[in-house]
Amino acid sequence: GIDEAGTETQLIAWDWGWPDAATPDAIALLPKDVTLMSVSEWSIPIQRGGIDTIVGEYSISTVGPGPRATKHWELAREHGLKTLAKVQAGNTWELSAIPYIPALENVADHASRLRKAGVDGLMLGWTLGGYPSPNLEVFAEMGYGEEAPDIGEVLRIVAERRFGTSAAPEVVKAWRAFSAAFREYPYHIGTVYSGPQQMGPANPLWARPTGYTATMVGFPYDDLDRWRSVYPAEVFTAQFEKMADGFDTALAELKEKTADIEITISQRALLDAELWVAEACAIHLRSVANQCAFVLARRAIEAGEKTAIGAAEHALRSELDLAVRLFGIQHQDSRIGFEATNHYFYIPQDLAAKVINCRDLLDRWIPAQRAHLQ
Repeated sequence: GIDEAGTETQLIAWDWGWPDAATPDAIALLPKDVTLMSVSEWSIPIQRGGIDTIVGEYSISTVGPGPRATKHWELAREHGLKTLAKVQAGNTWELSAIPYIPALENVADHASRLRKAGVDGLMLGWTLGGYPSPNLEVFAEMGYGEEAPDIGEVLRIVAERRFGTSAAPEVVKAWRAFSAAFREYPYHIGTVYSGPQQMGPANPLWARPTGYTATMVGFPYDDLDRWRSVYPAEVFTAQFEKMADGFDTALAELKEKTADIEITISQRALLDAELWVAEACAIHLRSVANQCAFVLARRAIEAGEKTAIGAAEHALRSELDLAVRLFGIQHQDSRIGFEATNHYFYIPQDLAAKVINCRDLLDRWIPAQRAHLQ
């Protein structure tokens, strides 16, 4: 139809969900003016927390391209087709409630590898991750010039453009630390679709199991077994704690080193916004660990373990604190909590409700459990 209309419209054949066995024949039968697009990260083997699995969706914690995309691009070139890499450079379902995941070293590394792979073009977003961000700037910078640029140099260029020469080194250092922390993400397609990372502290906690099943990038409820997918519950919880610790440490150092640094008003505004995004990311990651710890503690309490009451109380107090902090950030930055297809995962009132939820469990449920298990 495109050919008959005589237009210059480009037709892209996207291999999402194509069976491996059928792909070679499908590519061979495509018209030669069609461009083949592959999801870059799909099928990359990873190990997180000692657990082996395979990437089956977009990822910023895992750097592509992987074997599936590489194979499909080779087949496409053999048949004279152009190639596209489908990625999400801003964020992914690993954490979509912030405008971008500030793991810039991972993003730059992915861009560098795609350049070496020789793809003809990129699609850099989906329904999520399209907000203007340093991530998209880094991807653009990695494509300039005859020779592939150095990743560290590109990070410096983008940081200086946004935050000035005096703040840039500290921001780049934080970006690298965020990237390292995010590479600990306990990735599985079941987790990214069903986990509580999108809602973060806005997800309520319950005194008794709800029995509800987590919905796709929607309401996670208390469905820990669906959240963790292939990971043991303790490993899953520990990985989110590890990521949150990494973000918190890097963020604290970035705040300290840039608090009194001399930059322009506009650069300070961009730096403040960068800090809000990074802190919101850390809060969401910590909240997932808290929610897992609470569900595990609740199960132990139901089994008669007195010591689990302290773990439940700790998780509740941490969640209350996170909800208060995120409430303040969202009031300053309306990008936080929003994703294009879900709109707002939460608004400030939801975070206020979480404070009431935690306070009720601390004041009513925790004493009741202590009395019951005496």
